[in-house]
Amino acid sequence: MATEVRLPHLGESIDSALIVEWHKQVGDAVRRGDELADLETDKATLPLEAPKNGVLLAIVAAEGDTVFIGDLLSVIGREGETWSAEADDEPEARRPLPAHEMATTTARAHTAPKAAYRISPLARRKAKELGVDLTSVTPADGVKISGADVEAEALRSKARPGQRRIELSRAKRLTGQRMLQSARDIPQFSATIDADIGPLLAARARLKERGTELSLTAIFIHLTALTLRSHPLLNARFEDDGVTVLDSIHIGVATAAADGLRVPVIHDADRLSLAQINSALADLKRKAGANRLSPADSAGGSFTISNLGMSGVTQFTPLVNPPQSAILGIAAPRPVLLPGEDGAPKPAQLLALTAACDHRVVDGADAALFLRDLKAAFESFHIDP
Repeated sequence: MATEVRLPHLGESIDSALIVEWHKQVGDAVRRGDELADLETDKATLPLEAPKNGVLLAIVAAEGDTVFIGDLLSVIGREGETWSAEADDEPEARRPLPAHEMATTTARAHTAPKAAYRISPLARRKAKELGVDLTSVTPADGVKISGADVEAEALRSKARPGQRRIELSRAKRLTGQRMLQSARDIPQFSATIDADIGPLLAARARLKERGTELSLTAIFIHLTALTLRSHPLLNARFEDDGVTVLDSIHIGVATAAADGLRVPVIHDADRLSLAQINSALADLKRKAGANRLSPADSAGGSFTISNLGMSGVTQFTPLVNPPQSAILGIAAPRPVLLPGEDGAPKPAQLLALTAACDHRVVDGADAALFLRDLKAAFESFHIDP
């Protein structure tokens, strides 16, 4: 008996995925656990695995399709077995959902109907040639996107001479939606403090001489997590006209990936040693670079760090990552001269630390005290001999 392969639950707050690439084709033998396709969500790229041994009888969702939890993706059966959808009707999983079944999230409300449209091979080729985003195309017959539909959309959205259009990846589109939500719905304020990390940099250099290299970001995560223990409102979220304070400290780290911004999470960061954080961060960065972050790698963040110091940025204000109550922006150290205790100038490496906060949860005094303590932690960091 044929087995339908449907999009499974992929993790917290994930209700859809993009079919990036099929690794198996109709007629191929598959074994349980084989990777059938790559699925891309707003948090990770992950494999779709075969649930049983058999032969791939049909592929229902094509590359480039956006699918939702429970949607039919493919069918696996016995060799010689056949399977087909009714010629004049779409498979149930590919029809537009009835209004009462539509998801309540904004993202799904806007994209669910698009997932139901069939797309002809010619339309896919035309879309690639003309730079048309197929999610913006509505078929003339309401069922299947044709090459003519794509050409009409290309004419409608054609840029003026001297301009070119760049289609956003799914990750960039979803990041944009999240940041729009942040800017629109969260009353945000920011505060900045300078910390002299000259001693921290010197301690890190001494450790490197002993053969141990620590990422600066790992050190920042370690110190921030420990400081958050005393400032719970910055490790909280605004929910239903109340504040939910989180007991666990899970630090998300804004990370550049090939297709856009990813935010992998160091879970229980305040309970990990610096060496453990350094190792976990390196592993997450490797996964992000290869688009292999799992949903678990990006789930559950309670506070976010965005470090642009490696780019030479001397100060910036990040946007709060909903539903979190705060985010920390870390810039590049600036070499300066400061007056010493004897009045003589002394060299320093000043680092701008900017906390952006949800004012419904965090007051200015809360943010100031957090930054004061974080500054002290950065300036007193040392490596035991």
